[in-house]
Amino acid sequence: MASFSTLLNEGLQRDVSKLGDEISKMEKQLKKAKINANQQSESKSHFSCSYGKWDDFNDTEELEKNIKEYKAKLKSLKEKSAVYCGNINEKQCSHGINCGCLGNKKAERDVMAMSTSERIRSMNSFKNEGNILFGKDQFERALALCEKSLIFYEYCFDGNASERKSAEKLRLQCLLNSAACFLHLNRYRKCIEQCDEALEIDCNNKKALFRRARAHRFMDKFDLAEKDLMKIIETRREKVSMEVENEIELIGSRRQDYETSL
Repeated sequence: MASFSTLLNEGLQRDVSKLGDEISKMEKQLKKAKINANQQSESKSHFSCSYGKWDDFNDTEELEKNIKEYKAKLKSLKEKSAVYCGNINEKQCSHGINCGCLGNKKAERDVMAMSTSERIRSMNSFKNEGNILFGKDQFERALALCEKSLIFYEYCFDGNASERKSAEKLRLQCLLNSAACFLHLNRYRKCIEQCDEALEIDCNNKKALFRRARAHRFMDKFDLAEKDLMKIIETRREKVSMEVENEIELIGSRRQDYETSL
């Protein structure tokens, strides 16, 4: 799987490319609009212009304004890509080689300069963006944002009790979301690792137990899968959900197929 920095940089580069295409398109429209405007000014009467020329008409001032705004956005995106998604081999952070952090000292200083409340807002923003991407089946990009949110969590140690509680809650949500991404990407061991961390925070968390059970099933670890599902049933007094019942059936069916193949 690609590194966090690589995944995020790929997303930013797609945005840069898309914005560049939009700017090129508007610049062509502006050039055409200026030609049309000159032709109309040379005409004896604007009303003598054909309908086709009027259909091609664009407000040059509005186009110039839009191009200026888009170029500013493009510049900002390129700067963001350079700061947060530099070459992973040029990382200058003080962490381990495989830490997955933002990648350079400037980015680390930027996060350190934030207040804890600002870091928590950033965590929540990354989580929400990741949820949107997950809903679009863009699991790699969603995972990158979950991991970025988890990186910001590491800098929330200096907050007050309320802030630390909020950060921990977001961390749990991002661990669960990461587990779901890994599950969809068929990265079952990583899914289990994320679920293990989530269960250290909340030992009875249904989503963590259920996603870990599914990962165990896909790895043919049927006893472990059933153990997680039984814990869900034992800790939740209400009627067993349909998804848990379906998962139990799938485990039984896969176990039978597995034993038949031996």
